Amino acid sequence: MSEVVLIKTAPERILQGQWYHMPLLSLGYLAAVLERNGVEVTIIDAQFERLTLAQTVDRARETGATIFGITAMTHEVRRAHEVAAAIKEAMPDATIVIGGPHATALPIKTMEDFPAFDYLVIGEGEATIVELISALKQSGELDGVKGLAFRKNGRIVVNEERGWIEDLDSLPFPAWHLYPQAKAYPIFTARGCPFKCAFCMRVLGTKVRYRSTQNIVNEIQWLSENFHPSRFVAQDETFTMNLRRAHNVADSIIEQGLHKQMKWDIQTRVDLADYNIFRRLREAGCDLVGLGIESGNDTILQRIGKGVTVEQAKKAVFAAKKAGLMTSAYYIIGHPNETRDDILKTIAFATKLNTTEVVFGLMVPYPGTEIYQMAINRQGGYKVISGDWSDFDKHLGNALELENLNRRSMELLQVRAYLTFYIKNLRIFDLLRYAFEKRKAILYMVYKILFVRHGRSIVHNEAKLQEG
Repeated sequence: MSEVVLIKTAPERILQGQWYHMPLLSLGYLAAVLERNGVEVTIIDAQFERLTLAQTVDRARETGATIFGITAMTHEVRRAHEVAAAIKEAMPDATIVIGGPHATALPIKTMEDFPAFDYLVIGEGEATIVELISALKQSGELDGVKGLAFRKNGRIVVNEERGWIEDLDSLPFPAWHLYPQAKAYPIFTARGCPFKCAFCMRVLGTKVRYRSTQNIVNEIQWLSENFHPSRFVAQDETFTMNLRRAHNVADSIIEQGLHKQMKWDIQTRVDLADYNIFRRLREAGCDLVGLGIESGNDTILQRIGKGVTVEQAKKAVFAAKKAGLMTSAYYIIGHPNETRDDILKTIAFATKLNTTEVVFGLMVPYPGTEIYQMAINRQGGYKVISGDWSDFDKHLGNALELENLNRRSMELLQVRAYLTFYIKNLRIFDLLRYAFEKRKAILYMVYKILFVRHGRSIVHNEAKLQEG
């Protein structure tokens, strides 16, 4: 019998489940720190296991737990509340804790909008969840639990914020034994990002906190010996933030022979990498690097605070290819005051780079970002066209449009981007494979473009999205 159940909610549309193929790092860490403090935990990751809402609630009921922690991004928070409400209907004494990026960005509004949430964890949750569970079990006071919001005497109380975890080596390895076996597992080697991209929330703070090289290698060895994956994914926002450190990690992986046991991939910035580090990473078993390029226009890159240039992007992709790495590039359609010509320029640039993989997402005004503030204040040429958080999804959503480009035009340009990228590079087989793997999502996108009425709830959307 479990005391606490940690839940990643079921996708609102089952087709969204196609995007998820790894356990969730945050749940793994939360479960691990709770277990270290003697708490019996169950993880229900409905995205990873492709569970429906009903299956998620049934699984939760079977655990016998009374405390349920749910994590959600912005486009998932409504679904998270549906799960919370369903759990409370099935188990009236259940206590629900919500956390994640959306709750962190809008704690008061989240509690106001979703009454089934009893408690809300702000920021990194490892220390807060342990203190909260201890207080709930002992019927103790909650006012001293930092990083917590809760209801008290008919009002919402937001406690003092909690500082970031400075010693990341002090955290236990994620509790992957609570998950079904996976082919790939995520790890992080650092938390935090000092850059100021307009579209990013920086949910883990602006200060970069590093794990030691030995601690990282110990986890990779532990993963290999206990779970035998074919791959691990470094989920640092910028793996090569410190080039010397990145070299040290690669060197240690090689020294321990771990490069022969599994492949791995990273994400980084185009201005913080070169051929030498890419070559060493390749020797250490890394075979894929993801690069956030965002736009093929220097003016746009400057406007969004990216701090890189088109030329740097070209050099980074060339260096990665030369080193023998596969490449993945991420672009956004719908930057502030972006025009159709700007977007076509980005499509042409992406096509010319011809990376191994490509993602063209539509801009989403995530709470906690500069883009969010611009959108709700009608700046940057933005119009918010939905007050429904479920629409805040970069592929399947419907959150905003530009004054000079309506939503349907943006979506058509997104489709054009993928077709141009693959067809002009004569990669028909890759296009067909991509279409097959994402077939449900693609069919829904086509349906939405053709039949869904855009801007269906425009009135007062900006006001609806404001923090309470």
